[in-house]
Amino acid sequence: MHNVKIFFLSAAFGVGMVVPALAQDVDMAGGKKSDWNFLIGGGAMVAPTYEGSKHYEVNPLPLAAVTWRDSISLGTRDGLKVVVKPLMDRGFSVNGGIGYWGGRREGVDKDHGDTLRGLGNLSGGAVGKLGLDYQIQALDIGLDLARDLGNDRDGTTVTMKGGYKIFKSQRFHLNGELSTTWADDNYMSNMFGITQTQAMNSLKHYSAYSAGSGIKDVTFGLNANYDITSAISMFGFVKMTRLLDDAADSPIVKTQGSDNQYGAGVGLAYRF
Repeated sequence: MHNVKIFFLSAAFGVGMVVPALAQDVDMAGGKKSDWNFLIGGGAMVAPTYEGSKHYEVNPLPLAAVTWRDSISLGTRDGLKVVVKPLMDRGFSVNGGIGYWGGRREGVDKDHGDTLRGLGNLSGGAVGKLGLDYQIQALDIGLDLARDLGNDRDGTTVTMKGGYKIFKSQRFHLNGELSTTWADDNYMSNMFGITQTQAMNSLKHYSAYSAGSGIKDVTFGLNANYDITSAISMFGFVKMTRLLDDAADSPIVKTQGSDNQYGAGVGLAYRF
């Protein structure tokens, strides 16, 4: 299960922005484009031990994806994803799929004071996704809906995002992304709330805390990749998230964690 956590933590902290730049069409003999594109790679990343933590850990960063005709993909970024362009305007697309959330263990922060001890584990599970995207020249705007399916978080989020291709040359790409996420009562109460029972069981002697729906964060990220060869690329990203409102006021964030969340990673990818 720990490896699953690593796989899908990567999407939350920037690899999701890097993969599209890497997963380009591959020329076959005679200059034709292949229907199938494959991507494998890896690296390392640093991220908070849990959402709202002030402590960080370094994890390996596996990266893999297979794409058919730029329409159906399976990989570590989005799980299973289908993209449809229903209009004559090819800049507009609709996507849907199934991803995975790795859950949260109450002992994940045990090396830094047992912040989550007594709050119980949150089991992981499938996440249904639906998105709208529109790209015009260097600007990309979108709206993503995510709904937990059968895991303890049991929440719904809506993310508004905008991306911009800051610089592009033959070998080097630099992109930026700004987003904000709204979360429902279930997501907020399970991730940031503390029940009376949890308060009694907590090693930090928390008071009960109720977290309601609302805008939970705003995020800014930069990602870059450099084509070493036509098939091998080096990528890197940095990302900063600011937790807001009820998320920022939660005891596991305000008194034991931080409302500023950072992530960064580097790695190599091979596409064929």
